[in-house]
Amino acid sequence: MEVLKPIEIARIEELKILQDVRLVHRNDLNPVVSKDNLKVQFEISGEIKGSITCYLCLDGHELSPIDKNYIFPLFVESMNILIGRQISLDDDLSHFKLKLSSPKLSMIPSLVHTQVRGMCHKYELELAAHSFTILTQYSLTIIN
Repeated sequence: MEVLKPIEIARIEELKILQDVRLVHRNDLNPVVSKDNLKVQFEISGEIKGSITCYLCLDGHELSPIDKNYIFPLFVESMNILIGRQISLDDDLSHFKLKLSSPKLSMIPSLVHTQVRGMCHKYELELAAHSFTILTQYSLTIIN
């Protein structure tokens, strides 16, 4: 019989992605509502099952096509790095055998509201010219 146990992932406080790009965790208790966001999702399988969904909140940002072509791939790669670091550095997760899917990108804006989402972390993606809110939502279960 399989026993399912929900799991939480510890936050990373700061992560340098490139010389002038970093992710910084924000201890903000205020709920975030984003109507204009880009979503990337990763599926996890193996001894841990679930998904990790990351939102790049674009509310209030006017981006040129050149900016989008720079920021969107950087966002996806940053989330890939963040998730890999969180899983490998988390004492509860690092010993499990798991597989992370390729990122699935959605350009269709969807509403995200942190007050109604469980297990959500808030980061700022800080670039030289812009700062964007990043929301990561984890839905992971250990399979025994």
